[in-house]
Amino acid sequence: MSTKSLPSYLQQVLKHHVDASQLTHDEELQGIIDRLSALNEKVESVKNQIKANRRAKQ
Repeated sequence: MSTKSLPSYLQQVLKHHVDASQLTHDEELQGIIDRLSALNEKVESVKNQIKANRRAKQ
């Protein structure tokens, strides 16, 4: 079962608020989105390492 990581979910929520005109897509928001993207990449990397370790133990 694959689920969204928290950083990915937060990006989706921020995009929804921008689309609903509750937030403006400015430089500060872009910085937050960029940092969430980097964090999401790290989370996915760790998840893949865990999966590989579990397969190796079987």
